[in-house]
Amino acid sequence: MAWLYQPSRRFGQIIWSVTGRLTVTGQEAMLPYGPLLVASNHLSLNDPGTLVVALPRPVVFLAKKELWEKPIGRFYCNAVGAVPLDRQRGGGAALRYALQALQQDKAILMFPEGTISPTAGLQRGRTGLAWLALKTQAPILPVGIWGSEKFASWHMPVPLARWQVSIGTPFTPPVIEGPITRPLLNSVTDMVMQRIAALLPESYRGVYAAGQTPERASTGAERT
Repeated sequence: MAWLYQPSRRFGQIIWSVTGRLTVTGQEAMLPYGPLLVASNHLSLNDPGTLVVALPRPVVFLAKKELWEKPIGRFYCNAVGAVPLDRQRGGGAALRYALQALQQDKAILMFPEGTISPTAGLQRGRTGLAWLALKTQAPILPVGIWGSEKFASWHMPVPLARWQVSIGTPFTPPVIEGPITRPLLNSVTDMVMQRIAALLPESYRGVYAAGQTPERASTGAERT
């Protein structure tokens, strides 16, 4: 039960108006109801809290299970309704949960890079979100964050910093007849990542700078 989600959102809105400057653009683009996949880049542990405040609609986070290893992380993740994602085992349980949640018209948030970027630039996306989109035809909402990597997570209540969130235009992948193949997953994943890159300053676009598509190994990207 996500009992701490709305209190966290209100706390962030109030405290950051005094101790920091979070700028959010494009909030009107987020669909107010219906199934939705939110895809964001990932710069720091500050990102989930930032998105709780920035997004006008509650979302369910698919978060790496390692966040549950420490008591504080486990408490907060459970209190805001996050779902643990086991990346080493392909994330099957979390993806099955996401399928059910989308059927219930919920919004699911994922970080397609699968982890925090070590360079602040976009890394090659993993294919779990693309698989969900192709299975459900749920709209995808790209989101770009920058500046959240400039202060430590323990500074989050009093960041004394500026950071930004840009919410893009939702879109749906093309309807494909037949099986969901690895090349198709890679293509949709790159489409999502390029939409995120377009929302970011050039220095944050990483391997997707200037509309580039990163090379992939012959086995393709991991699903989660």
